[in-house]
Amino acid sequence: MLFDKAVARSFSIVDRALRRSFPADYHKRCMYAAFGMQTLLSDFGHDASIQGGDAVTFMVSRSGHQAGMQGFAHAQEGHAHYWVVAAGWLIDIGPHYLPRDSGYPAAEVPLVCWELAAGLPPFLRYRVLEDFGPLTGLAATNEIHERMELFIGQCRSKAGNIIGQPKLPTWMLTSREAVERSAKLGDVWAKGALRFSSMPGVEQSLPF
Repeated sequence: MLFDKAVARSFSIVDRALRRSFPADYHKRCMYAAFGMQTLLSDFGHDASIQGGDAVTFMVSRSGHQAGMQGFAHAQEGHAHYWVVAAGWLIDIGPHYLPRDSGYPAAEVPLVCWELAAGLPPFLRYRVLEDFGPLTGLAATNEIHERMELFIGQCRSKAGNIIGQPKLPTWMLTSREAVERSAKLGDVWAKGALRFSSMPGVEQSLPF
């Protein structure tokens, strides 16, 4: 399967599997999301590895009056966040869920699929603290291991039953051009991200 279609299909499947498996807190299950994405991308023929560390993303209120960087950082145990890297692209569903826990009514955040060779933009920041590779021992306890196996099985079952290309919950953040296109269509997050990127000294003020 072509890489872009594999990523889109994996995003759709993992999003639905998370919502079904963890209806109360699916937006906090980044380890399961990473395992699901890594498994599906591998099944679709693309080597993928899981990384752990810190990650923050630009956020803006629906009104456009509040904005800042929000995310996952400085975990006391393990890593604050987990995501996937495949074919030189950083792939992460986590930022899409950030509005759920924002301190203000936040605009929808896109799904992240960014080419690392292009360099991360100011509105997206990741700090890799550990690269676990394609096969990991992350799910250390028996309980987590069993739940992870069930979740991965659910993802694979959904992948086997899908006909055609599934619908994504939102657009994919693949490049600055994608942001500009979405901004022209009136997307609040995209318009805010472009304004944020153009602010003087923004690079020096970023957390990492």
